[in-house]
Amino acid sequence: SDVFMAVAAYQQLADACDYPIHLGITEAGGLRSGTIKSAIGMGNLLWAGIGDTIRVSLSADPVEEVKVGFDILKSLGLRHRGVNVVSCPSCARQQFKVIDTVAELEERIAHITTPMTVSIIGCVVNGPGEALMTDIGLTGGGQNNHQVYIGGEKAHRFNNGDLSIVDHIVAMIEEKAAEIETAQKIAAE
Repeated sequence: SDVFMAVAAYQQLADACDYPIHLGITEAGGLRSGTIKSAIGMGNLLWAGIGDTIRVSLSADPVEEVKVGFDILKSLGLRHRGVNVVSCPSCARQQFKVIDTVAELEERIAHITTPMTVSIIGCVVNGPGEALMTDIGLTGGGQNNHQVYIGGEKAHRFNNGDLSIVDHIVAMIEEKAAEIETAQKIAAE
């Protein structure tokens, strides 16, 4: 349960033997604190090239353990599964409710396993730069007139008077996922 002790022990084990190593921070804690301990401990070890399998142990629903494990691997670029959502913490410049939008979006796209990156940024100060590096990006604009990017390029403006931001972005993500999956099937044939 001690992150520093666990990391030191795994480092010593890696130095002493050449066997596959299974990583885990045992008794890490509840969902929030256990996620942080697991991410710091296993993240540091995996970043250093130590570890072959991982186990996340939380005092929470076991489904959350699997999600946290995938997110640790995704954050390190070791496993690409699902949508990586890049979003701002929100500030006075936001042109839509970023936190609520991201929470609903993540829930609605949880079923998508196709790897892609989506940015949801509430203003034009940081949004365009983040959108350059994503498959799909949304940057908040004045008077509910937001800029949508596809593949880092401006694609269209979106005024969320008629349709919710989440509905619009989910439709785009599902379409992009279908495109990627079709291309992968064709390439495999």
